[in-house]
Amino acid sequence: MKLFKFTIAVLLVMFAVNVNIKADDLNKKKMEQVTKEILEMMVKGDNTSEKLRKYISEDWLDTKKLNVKKYLINNYSPENYEILYSGGDICVATIGGSSWQHLLVFKFTEEYGAYKVIPRGISEASSDYIDPWSYVKDYICSSDNYKEPIEPEENK
Repeated sequence: MKLFKFTIAVLLVMFAVNVNIKADDLNKKKMEQVTKEILEMMVKGDNTSEKLRKYISEDWLDTKKLNVKKYLINNYSPENYEILYSGGDICVATIGGSSWQHLLVFKFTEEYGAYKVIPRGISEASSDYIDPWSYVKDYICSSDNYKEPIEPEENK
């Protein structure tokens, strides 16, 4: 009887671990897919605010007592993007143009089977906008602060 209970316990633990691993894999893939959709819309720039509203967490909007239709969604209008990392409840990406690059962190929640972003909040630049990312590091690279590398002394 002890062996039977032990075997059942081991099987339950293995099943729980297996389910957890699959859920984490699914989570990362879903976050990356939603992040890709958001960033593609930003790059295309076609009625972006209207399209991005559906990705904002409804729970967050309810908590803040905000009507998403009264706001534009900040999107920077980048020319390109790259997804760098996804895990836990965040997805990290860079967006940029020919002379600039920003680092964005999107924080996700699952609402009714859909992945939504938890915004940073109302934009500091304009109260007409919601920043859909939870963190931004502006101008991690720009032509204004770029300096040519100094040539080593032995090459002179």
